[in-house]
Amino acid sequence: MKLLYSIFVLIAFANTAFAQMTVNSGLTPMDYALELVGPGITISNVSFTGANAQIGTFDGSTSNVGFDGGVVISAGPVTGLIGGAADQDAGQPGGSGLADNDLLAVAQSVNPAINSTSDAAFLEFDFVPSSNVASFNFVFSSDEYLTYVNTIFNDVFAFYVSGPGITGPFASPVGFPGGSQNVAVVPGTTTPITISTIHPGLNAAYYINNNGNSFTHNGFTVPIPVELNVQCGQTYHFKFAIADCSDSFLNTAVFLEAGSFVSDAVDVTVATVSGDSTIVEGCTDANFIFTRPEGETNDTLIINYTIGGQAIEGADYNNLIDSVMFVPGQDSVIINLSPIQDGIDEGFESVTITVELVNICGDTIISSGTIYIGDGPIINIDESDTLLVCSNESVLVGASASGGYAPYSYEWTDTLGNVIGVQDSLLASITENGSIDIYVTATDNCDFSYTDTLTITLNQTLMVDTIYIGSATCEPDGFVSVFVSGETTTPDHGVYYSWESMTGQEGPAASVWTDLSSGWYYVSIEDAVCTVEDSAFVDLLNPPVAVLTANPNAGCADLIVSFDYSSSENGDEYSLSFGDGSAVQTSNDLNGTFTNTYSGSNAETFTAQLIVSQGENCEDITTVEILLNICGCTEETALNYNPLATQDDGSCLYPEPIVSAPNVFTPNGDTDDANESFFLTTENLSEFRLIIFNRWGNVVFDVTSNDPDNDNPSWDGKTKDGKELEDGVYFYKYEGIGVSSGPDDSGIEIQGQGFLHLVR
Repeated sequence: MKLLYSIFVLIAFANTAFAQMTVNSGLTPMDYALELVGPGITISNVSFTGANAQIGTFDGSTSNVGFDGGVVISAGPVTGLIGGAADQDAGQPGGSGLADNDLLAVAQSVNPAINSTSDAAFLEFDFVPSSNVASFNFVFSSDEYLTYVNTIFNDVFAFYVSGPGITGPFASPVGFPGGSQNVAVVPGTTTPITISTIHPGLNAAYYINNNGNSFTHNGFTVPIPVELNVQCGQTYHFKFAIADCSDSFLNTAVFLEAGSFVSDAVDVTVATVSGDSTIVEGCTDANFIFTRPEGETNDTLIINYTIGGQAIEGADYNNLIDSVMFVPGQDSVIINLSPIQDGIDEGFESVTITVELVNICGDTIISSGTIYIGDGPIINIDESDTLLVCSNESVLVGASASGGYAPYSYEWTDTLGNVIGVQDSLLASITENGSIDIYVTATDNCDFSYTDTLTITLNQTLMVDTIYIGSATCEPDGFVSVFVSGETTTPDHGVYYSWESMTGQEGPAASVWTDLSSGWYYVSIEDAVCTVEDSAFVDLLNPPVAVLTANPNAGCADLIVSFDYSSSENGDEYSLSFGDGSAVQTSNDLNGTFTNTYSGSNAETFTAQLIVSQGENCEDITTVEILLNICGCTEETALNYNPLATQDDGSCLYPEPIVSAPNVFTPNGDTDDANESFFLTTENLSEFRLIIFNRWGNVVFDVTSNDPDNDNPSWDGKTKDGKELEDGVYFYKYEGIGVSSGPDDSGIEIQGQGFLHLVR
């Protein structure tokens, strides 16, 4: 029988920051082999060839290698793996120094220029599978990446399999006459895996550039599983082999996943959100995953299983079916277990699913998976109340939660429910003597929460008892005086005062500040323990008040305006600027009169300003606006239209309509085209109608125009249908409307008549 195998990618891992991998050596070859073997595999005749430093176990649970743990074999000391990607794993001192012809043949199949191997190491054993499929998982890594791709410095590794039905070009132990095959090949090919066959430029899907800090190699492959078609109950030989090529520098390693060398008909595993074997009532679920080997997926398979453990089905978790069915082509079935939140403190309770099968070898194979259900937690919060002695102090308070499922989130709120913090600590303060409560709520990873109360107390003795204020007049004669109580002094520290005005002026280092103008004043008092602050406002007594009116406040140029400021108060001088550039007028008499004449050729708004003063230190200002209009005729059709006028004064003049008429016309078509039509000359008309009668009083022409200046009615001596009329005397009549003098004027109506002679 020919050995069939398949290699495929399990999962691709992203490179982020990871904790360092740990490596341990010193075990026996059997210990290393048992670390690799899982259900369905029986091993014997275990041996290791090479330096002891070239093999060890590793803990990769916090690294980026892709396995939680297992066995690592390298071409140099495995301790060289410790460090980060920026550190070099030189692979020195050299390992065993052994050369191997089979490994050289594998290396030369990738690069014929390679001419030697050294530092070879081999872990090998016989195994008996309990089904027709055996499998394991590995990761290849090297510090030769990427500098030595496609060079002779291509370290080599191989997985040699020999046994019933297997033939191959490589050596095999006595009792396995068919030779052995190398199954460490690029997935889907027969090409051996080296840094020259998996890298960013070739088979890049299997390559990871090591940007983390968990171990020293520059690059490595994704986890790759190998699946072998074997014969149940027969003995096979397996050999893990690795060596340096062409030199003994820069290390290469193979990581073999713990427990992954298996030959189970059906395997039961458990998957949880947390990655361990526990779930929480009301929080997380678990999946029992039934898996059969990929090579046995052609048939329908029904598996009955038993459910055991301390937890009660239907009470502690959902009801489960008691069997699963694999359809052809399906290699896994998932059963979901969802714990029920019952509010009862029961501790951790187990649920175990067990599958018992008789394999094709006639052996009874038992596979099981166990999950533990935990109760919803009781969260505890440790915090301490705080006493402050100064209101301007803040204290860092903190909370630490336990009893739930980490990590925890925190939220601090005040008594009104406002959120004031979201970390595990808070900078808190209080502004008045007494106590306030704040609340901290801790929520764990299962969304269980608990709220505790923290009390902050202020016991400050230093305080401002009274501030006396003396109002100021326009002379700076106000004052402020502060009295404190509860002060604490020492021989080296008394009570100190510090004043500042709203303009930044500093005051005396005393409890009283005099000769002040109106405004805000701020004081800070410091004793040997605390500092308190307060403020006071000095009012202004009887300030000047400016009041100004103008009469009229709008009109035509020249506009004479009288200003009244008699309602102003508390002033001893009154100054008025008129806003037109004329001289400022000043008076000390509240009942005085200010008058100004505004003139100009354009409409304009002037701003008059009154300043009422009280001594040198106080004044009040007010303004009033004066609108100067230009008055005149604003009708464009008027004879005296003023384009600068902004107000019509009713002065528009309009022209009289004028009509003049000839008494003879000669529509004879002569060459000079003179006097070919009869029309009346008009002026100053907005509408004009011309009517012509023959000697018997019949109308031969009647036309009205609404634009006589551009469309004046004219008669060519013909009828409406174009027939020439006879020579003779004709009678005409006209009606007209003169141009309008404004919106309320429809225009002057005129009419007239006369005779004309038509001569051809």
